Amino acid sequence: MLFTDPIFLFKFLPVVIAGFAVLLFAGTRISRHVFLIGASLVFYSWFKVEYLALLLGSIVVNYAIAREILKAPGGRRQKHLLILGIVLNLGLLGVYKYLGFFAFNLNALFAVGLPDPGLLLPLAISFFTFQQISYLCDAYTGKIEAKAHTPVEYGLFVTFFPQLIAGPIVHHSEMMPQFRTSPVFQARCKMFCEGLMLFALGLFKKLVIADSLAPYADLVFNTVDAGQAVDMATAWTGTLAYTFQIYFDFSGYSDMAIGLGLLFGIRLPWNFNSPYKAENISEFWRRWHMTLSRWLRDYLYIPLGGNRKGKVRQYANNFTTMLLGGLWHGAHWNFVIWGALHGLYLIINQLFRAGAARVGILEMTERFAAFRFAGWGFTFLGTVVAWVFFRATTTDGAFSMLGAMLWGLPGLSIVTDMQTSTLLLAAAAIAFLAPNTKQLSEAFNRTSWSALWTRALVYGGLTGTASAGAYLASLSVAQSPFLYFNF
Repeated sequence: MLFTDPIFLFKFLPVVIAGFAVLLFAGTRISRHVFLIGASLVFYSWFKVEYLALLLGSIVVNYAIAREILKAPGGRRQKHLLILGIVLNLGLLGVYKYLGFFAFNLNALFAVGLPDPGLLLPLAISFFTFQQISYLCDAYTGKIEAKAHTPVEYGLFVTFFPQLIAGPIVHHSEMMPQFRTSPVFQARCKMFCEGLMLFALGLFKKLVIADSLAPYADLVFNTVDAGQAVDMATAWTGTLAYTFQIYFDFSGYSDMAIGLGLLFGIRLPWNFNSPYKAENISEFWRRWHMTLSRWLRDYLYIPLGGNRKGKVRQYANNFTTMLLGGLWHGAHWNFVIWGALHGLYLIINQLFRAGAARVGILEMTERFAAFRFAGWGFTFLGTVVAWVFFRATTTDGAFSMLGAMLWGLPGLSIVTDMQTSTLLLAAAAIAFLAPNTKQLSEAFNRTSWSALWTRALVYGGLTGTASAGAYLASLSVAQSPFLYFNF
């Protein structure tokens, strides 16, 4: 049951909203939490009910370990409990996501004859694993008070269906305090309207833009992965199509998730902030999948030492963090290469900034438009090149695509017509020039309740236009699953 499925839009969501509304007036806070947990479990089990027990077991075990950590007086027992929790979480993730990958590579290297476990990846396991590890770590470091959260609150924190499948990766400190507050009627109505707007915009980004680009990206990458060469124009067209597809697909999903949360009075963190406008790679990672970047920084980069132990160690920490961030996305060498490239980009950016500061031109590179434009160009180009490895299903296919992009090898000429070019230009214009949903939401929230009615035509028109466009696109464009559902 995807956010774009009619059964979600016209059956599941209206029923859940209606039930929640009834409990707002006739129920208690706990009853609303239990209701949302139940709805979230139905939502999750719709994909594959067999993994519902896995999700519930993970929640029970992690909450129990967190409670024991909070009760421990400190010292070795507390540390051992944390290690146990992390090992159990990563072990579960490793079995389902990486066991086949390691078996394949060991067989290739040593011919040991390990069988393929053939395990299907449980939906959302990468996301709820990271979410719960952060909770355990914060319990250990004293950022959570003893008995701070009830089992029901913790269960809703993990299972809340808008963010369960593909994030944002929420932090307990920004979500769980909201469980104990109840916005006044006007504030709740404003959140509901904002949620509808964000959901409609996300739906538009997914169905109108991302799904329109998907056939072009798929055709080119599938052709190259099958061993056929393509010419330079085709290679760039396919790669740029995927570059914008994955942005509008994932940011569209995130907008829909944030919008859904607002319908129930929960404000989820932003996950995107126009990443393709970034002028260096560090800024890109502050704008792209922001909650994953934050998690990697707080629970991997900083514990490794961050920038506190010299430049060489800082570069190594950056590279290691991005390498593991790539592996988090999937059990394939292409994801490792993608992470390694971004690690190298970060190191190059830091070396450049250090060199510019040494010769006294760092401020000039940050202030003058020509330098900033060059920084944007290099950042976007590097990101596009890295996406080749992220999208290609084989490493050979990725290098073949890069060869076609760089050297113009002779090959097939496909998907380079006017329709494709127009679609790419439209996607680029929106990504580079239009205000993003975060900015639109901030403008909406700056509008007072009294003034909001006078601007209802603007926000209502935006919501209605996005909804109508998404509906028309659903009739004419083949829908595809959200790309990050695979991770």
